[in-house]
Amino acid sequence: MRTMRFVVILLCGLFSVLAQASTDLLPWQPLQGKVLFTQIKNLQGLPVPLSSSGYLDLAAQQMLWHTITPVDSKLLITTQGVSQWQQQEYVAITGSEFVGQLMLAVLQQNVEFIQQQFNLALDNAGCTLLQPKQAPLDQLFTQIILCGETELNSVTLQEQNGNSTIITLQVEAAAQ
Repeated sequence: MRTMRFVVILLCGLFSVLAQASTDLLPWQPLQGKVLFTQIKNLQGLPVPLSSSGYLDLAAQQMLWHTITPVDSKLLITTQGVSQWQQQEYVAITGSEFVGQLMLAVLQQNVEFIQQQFNLALDNAGCTLLQPKQAPLDQLFTQIILCGETELNSVTLQEQNGNSTIITLQVEAAAQ
C-alpha cells in the first residue's frame, strides 16, 4: 500500500512538471477573434520572396483564413480539413484533414496535439521550436518556430525542401 501511494504521488508530481514544461514552452493564450497577418514565403529558385496579407478569424473549432493581397481568397479551416471559397461556396480540399488540425492546434495552443506531434524546445531568442516526431510532418517540415511574448506573434515554417514561410500575426485590437 505504501508503494502504491508513493507511485501515485510520483506520477502526480511528474504530470505537474510536464504541465509546467508545456506552459513554459507554449506560454501564449489561444488566439481568438480577428488577427491580422502578413506572410512572406521564400521559395528555392525565386530571387524575391512572395508576400501576402489579410486576416484570420478564429473561433473555437474553426478559422477563416482570408488573404486580401495580392489576390483575394478565403480558406475555411476546421479539424475536418481545409475548404476553399469557390463560386459562392466552400469546396473541401481532399486530404487536408491533418493540415486543418495542425493549424488550429498551433494557433489555439492545443498542447495535447502539439506534444503528440512535436518535440518542443526553446531557442536562444525565447522562441519555441517544434520539431516533428513522425510522418507526415517530418517529411514536410524541419521545424516550426513560434515566437511572441504575451501572445503568439510569429510562426515560421521551415520546410524539408529549403523553402520557408514567416507568418507575422497581430491581434486586431492591438493593431488599432
